[in-house]
Amino acid sequence: MVKLGKMGKKPKKGLGTKKKAKNVLEKKMKGMKLKTGERKKAKKMEERMHLKAEINANVKQELARFKSPKHEEEDDTRDSINSESSFGSQPKRIPKKRVSFAKEMLHTKVFDKSDYKSMGQEKSSKKKVKVDEADKENLKTKGKEGKAAEKKESKDEEEKVDADETEGKTIVAKKKKPIQVTKKVKEQLLSMPRKERKAFLRQLKAKKNPIADRALECKKLWERIRSSKTPKQEVDDSIGKLVGLVKGHAAKLVYAHDTSRVIECLVALKRPGINNLLFEELSSEIVRMTKSKYAKFFVMKMLKNGNRHQRETIMNAFRGHAVSLLRITHSAEVLETAYNDFANAQQRFDIISEFYGKEFVLFRTDKPRTLEEIVAEEPSKKKLITQHLEEIIQTVIEKTTIRLSLTHRLLLDFANHCDAEQLTNLIDSLKDKIPEIIHTQEGSRVACKCIWSSAAKDRKLIVKNFKDLSVKAAMEHYGHRVLMAIFDSVDDTVLTNKFITSELGNEIGKLIDDQWGERTIHSIFHPRDGRSMDKQELQILTEGDSNAHSKKNKSDRYAEVYKAICESLYLYVAANMEKLIFQQNKPKFVIGCLETTSQYDLFERKVSSEYRKACYEAIVELAKREFVPMDSECYHLIEHDAGHFVLQGLFRCDPNLPEEERLSVALAKGVPSSQLGGWISCNKGCHILLKMIQTGGASVKKIVLDSVNKKQLKEYAFKGAMLLAEALENVNAPMQSLAVKQVRSDAILREHCSANSDLFRKHPGAKKEDDEMLEKIDIENLPRAQKRFAKQFEKMNMERVAEIFKKNYMNIRTLAALLLLVVAIYTYTIVSVTQETFLEEIDEEVALEKPETHGHLMPAVPPKDNTWWGWAKSWFV
Repeated sequence: MVKLGKMGKKPKKGLGTKKKAKNVLEKKMKGMKLKTGERKKAKKMEERMHLKAEINANVKQELARFKSPKHEEEDDTRDSINSESSFGSQPKRIPKKRVSFAKEMLHTKVFDKSDYKSMGQEKSSKKKVKVDEADKENLKTKGKEGKAAEKKESKDEEEKVDADETEGKTIVAKKKKPIQVTKKVKEQLLSMPRKERKAFLRQLKAKKNPIADRALECKKLWERIRSSKTPKQEVDDSIGKLVGLVKGHAAKLVYAHDTSRVIECLVALKRPGINNLLFEELSSEIVRMTKSKYAKFFVMKMLKNGNRHQRETIMNAFRGHAVSLLRITHSAEVLETAYNDFANAQQRFDIISEFYGKEFVLFRTDKPRTLEEIVAEEPSKKKLITQHLEEIIQTVIEKTTIRLSLTHRLLLDFANHCDAEQLTNLIDSLKDKIPEIIHTQEGSRVACKCIWSSAAKDRKLIVKNFKDLSVKAAMEHYGHRVLMAIFDSVDDTVLTNKFITSELGNEIGKLIDDQWGERTIHSIFHPRDGRSMDKQELQILTEGDSNAHSKKNKSDRYAEVYKAICESLYLYVAANMEKLIFQQNKPKFVIGCLETTSQYDLFERKVSSEYRKACYEAIVELAKREFVPMDSECYHLIEHDAGHFVLQGLFRCDPNLPEEERLSVALAKGVPSSQLGGWISCNKGCHILLKMIQTGGASVKKIVLDSVNKKQLKEYAFKGAMLLAEALENVNAPMQSLAVKQVRSDAILREHCSANSDLFRKHPGAKKEDDEMLEKIDIENLPRAQKRFAKQFEKMNMERVAEIFKKNYMNIRTLAALLLLVVAIYTYTIVSVTQETFLEEIDEEVALEKPETHGHLMPAVPPKDNTWWGWAKSWFV
């Protein structure tokens, strides 16, 4: 009986009568008919199963041999690392770090520190022999058979642990690093007590590394120096001790991973005496240190913190070794830093010229030259230079050194002077590495040249390599040029849109926020637009116009790329219009998105009416907000510089659009009439209304005419009001008669308007009662916008008056202080002069010495004044 399925569905025919085969082998065993592909698949599966069975048998045989007592005898005569199994001889395994305790190690044993517990005890003859670690590694290299052996061994070890636990023993598994020693040393260690064993190992380590104790002391002092809890006095003492330990041994300490940081710490202290001491000791090791993984940091520290003489010494040491330094990853980073950050023009030329050939190393020139100048002077050297560059480049681009700007400089020199065959080989080497070289100016030039010179097949691979990297490339200073080159030259726009344009559309907001990302998006809807691109970029992109591999028409290629990003672009612009205009200040971007095709565009750009209306609705919503002239807190759309620029730019496109898609029509219908009439209170608002009359239809003219108060409009004296009044008077005449050239608006109010503001001044043609006095007006009778502005003006005037009074008060105080100072100085001078009696004293002395001849010089004694005035005068004197 056949069961019906759910929802009354009929059962499938043959369901339940025959059993399906699980795989192709079961089909073959049941005698079912196989297809050609299934036969091949079955044959491969049979071969795989046969190989698997053979491997399992070999593994079992090998494990049985390990467990046999004969294996212990073989261990005495054969090295466990170089052991041979039934799989054949094992290749020599190079350990990551080898710690040896003997000078000659012909036969080595792996000695695990976990065997310390069993030292001194007799081995039980019944104890199972474990497989050595080296043998395990050999088994792992054999694939599945090694995995099976590991599983079996781990199972045996688990059983052994369980047995020990039942006996009441607790085993703690600790992974300790094995130490390789000779068999003789191992036997000697096994017979030693624990303390003697440690001392013996310490002695062996000292023989291997004589400065181990010194390095340990250096690290302890280094830890004190860099600790924030160490007192300053102790830090200074530790620095002195550390310098004493390092002095004379820096050449050995600088190459270790730990002690090299100690020396870097001393250099980072920026103490000239210490830096000079270390540099003099290590100056002969500069090239060797540069090639070291850890010592290179000392060279970089000296480039950064050293003086001019030390930097020149390092640069001179690199002379003749630049090629070998670039081939090594560690030294290439140091050479890159020295080339970009610390070398002058002559030193850069010395480094670059070494890659042109050995001749430039032997015969050094004092005048820096480019490769173009060298080839122009000696054309015969061009072939040798390109051959030498090609040889170096082929070895460098396979490493991480391909990301260095020095490598990019060599790539650009080679690409500009090589022949067609060499350029093809270069493209084959770089086509899957283009995203790694576009972050520098030279690298982006090389990438563009590879795109222009590569065939369609290679271009597809280049485009695919930008998957998940196109957004990052678009935000690069030089990387966005490569994307522009792809948009310009790659004919397969479907592939371009799939791997690049779609990713750009998904991150459209992030790109518009970025300077270079915005330029990339702008180049999609306005290719080679001088408003967003500089002259240098335009010249670079022009070089690819004559490439022989681009067959499709440019306009078609641009249109297809633009179509792929339209939806995400215009939806973002419509949703973030306020942010783009007021916050990010991107009016050119908004206008470029929405403007119509002009004679300067490279393709016919058509914006869908749906997208255009959505963007215009966002602009209308901004225009609906309450208009307050000169509101410094938040300018209105028509008064904001960027907003006014956007409106004027989009109004220019209205004559080329249907009436229902025009911005002037959208504003006239969307903004209330009362608010439109309030725009006449500022110059920019009058220009906006004037532009709406000029570009809109009859309906727009009627709405503007009904909204504007002509009587109030004539009271304003700025240029926009005069032009708007003239346009409204001739609104019924043909608009061609209004060939009025738009004048840039004069600001209604300048910064902190003066008392004689022109805002409420009458039109010059109006009658005035008194030309010297402003007309008296009642603020309460003004419109709300002007009323608010008048109150703001009154408040500013009061603040200005208060500030003037404050300044006057301070001036008066200063003047009074100066007057008092002058009077005090004058009084003091007069009193001091009146008190000088040295002449009378001299006459008195002469009269006393010679009374006969000079007695008349004796001063007369004034009578004593016993009044209060005389007493005060005498006291004062």
